[in-house]
Amino acid sequence: MNRFNSFITRHSQIFVSVVAIVVLASGFIGMPFWDEDEPRFAAIAQTMVETGNWTVPIFNGDLAVDKPVLMHWCMAACFSIFGTNELAARLPAAIAALLTSLALLRFGTRCFNSSTGIVAAFAYLGCLLVAIESHAATPDSILVALATWATLLLVEPFLQDQRKTEQHNESSAHLIAKSSVGTWHAILAGGLLGLGVLCKGPIGYIGPLAVVLSWVWLAKCLTAVKEQKSGESFKEQLLSTTRQVLQNGIPAAFRTLHQTRFLIVTAAAILIAAPWYISVGIQTDWEWTKGFFFVHNVGRFVAPMEKHSGGFLFHPLTMLIGFYPWSCFLPLAIFAALYRLWKAWRNEQKTLVENSHVLALSLILLWMGVWIGGFSIAATKLPNYIMPAYPAASLLVAALALEAVKRKTWLYPGWMSIGVAGIAFGGIATSATILIASFYGLTGSEPAAVIGLVPLAGAVWLVWGSRERPAYAVSTMVVLGLLYSALAIGPTAAWISRANTLPGLIQQAHTHAGGHARIGAYSQITPNLVYYAKGIVQRWPTDTATQAVAFLLTGTDAVVVIPEDQFDELSSLLPETTGVIGRARPLFKNQDFLLVANSQEAVSTPTKRTASVRRTTK
Repeated sequence: MNRFNSFITRHSQIFVSVVAIVVLASGFIGMPFWDEDEPRFAAIAQTMVETGNWTVPIFNGDLAVDKPVLMHWCMAACFSIFGTNELAARLPAAIAALLTSLALLRFGTRCFNSSTGIVAAFAYLGCLLVAIESHAATPDSILVALATWATLLLVEPFLQDQRKTEQHNESSAHLIAKSSVGTWHAILAGGLLGLGVLCKGPIGYIGPLAVVLSWVWLAKCLTAVKEQKSGESFKEQLLSTTRQVLQNGIPAAFRTLHQTRFLIVTAAAILIAAPWYISVGIQTDWEWTKGFFFVHNVGRFVAPMEKHSGGFLFHPLTMLIGFYPWSCFLPLAIFAALYRLWKAWRNEQKTLVENSHVLALSLILLWMGVWIGGFSIAATKLPNYIMPAYPAASLLVAALALEAVKRKTWLYPGWMSIGVAGIAFGGIATSATILIASFYGLTGSEPAAVIGLVPLAGAVWLVWGSRERPAYAVSTMVVLGLLYSALAIGPTAAWISRANTLPGLIQQAHTHAGGHARIGAYSQITPNLVYYAKGIVQRWPTDTATQAVAFLLTGTDAVVVIPEDQFDELSSLLPETTGVIGRARPLFKNQDFLLVANSQEAVSTPTKRTASVRRTTK
């Protein structure tokens, strides 16, 4: 066993990469896109490949202003290599998750030890939201990878490398005071930030730099704090520290900007991001620029969009779901880390900056706080907005878990029991959610509820198998997280995806047309419809039935998709040669969508129809 552990330590990058690839590959079971974001972004990339215009994002013939271009480029590149399909569209997100896990391995190993790095990498891959987003044709996983590596490159010079014994004689305070980011590291980090701006806008630059600059500045201020007088009360010590931090704040700010190579980082980011932003602005007469910055940045911040609202605690609470199963111990980890920081500041001179582990914990907590706090004050809220905080959460639970198992007995056994109960409850909630959803659109997905047994079994093993062997508890959590995420996004998701019948309905339209149908939508249109239509989908609002019928009369390859409750508006206008050739119920809709098409090559003029329109169901 010792030889095996030694081998893993020496080859940790290979070990993490292999496990990550196996876990991520489990989710690449062929399944159609889920509604809204995935097919929308994939359709934009599909248009780029077909038109050769990789500058202007176009969705169904209209300018798409909600996201920048990096994600579309990544998917379009994969389409060009592997063909236009769901796996190719989702591949960039999976690669990004792999790169994030390697960044966590590097960070955890540098600041703590190789075991912490490995557990942090697996904790990130083994939580629910990461499993979902790493297999989704969306930009969040890509942004996390870019932000994590940029943060890592900029803070590394200020943290002791536990792998280098020569640094152990050099205090962390000295590293904070004298170290600086190398020029090439600054250029590379700036380039990553520029790609982040191309991925999701200004937050790709602001978020990581807010973490790095505020942490380095605060550490520099604390290095200048003079030793507290013995016998000072807590209030006196707090006021004295605050006063000295403020006195050194301005000089520390200038030193922070200089030692982090802020100007070089910013220049590199601008050189990467600006050419596309200028080009798309010119080509769209600045319509894309105005729509993206004023509507999808400022607008989302000041007012809820698309009914995505929530209170200030929305993101902390949803993180308990997204970071599951590790979230069951995240509150305890945050409490323990804060207690260590408070104890270090209260009892020992400058321990916050002298102790490398405490300094790393302060960075991790600030990292989480910036991303979660920043998006908590925004009006529009979605769980995936705070995904860049997940790497920090993974580092935190890994560092404190491996520190805890070194003790003979568990710290905070009551909190540990609550965490184990939370894992079991999560398993029950998983099964219940799938069963309930089967009545509201996920028809036939009931067998997938068996996935909830995995957390239940893990909770039982944590209680009985790991009670006297704390190290086994960490191993159990790693296996539990990876197994749960792999099964949830793999076989379970594949089974649930059988309820997503709209892509099959569009394929039925193409088959009816003998290869490629021209598709129109009456009353409603969805991104899934646009992507699988493989072309522009015409849309007619209600009360324009004559236009939809005129489209049907243009040829046998013309097909109209219509909600069932709107069919009567067309039925009286349809000629005898047309009828319903198929139907399917999209996810979470309360009615079927119908395919209406010509069934004969001869196209007649429209005549009045009665309710006896021929309907066939396939």
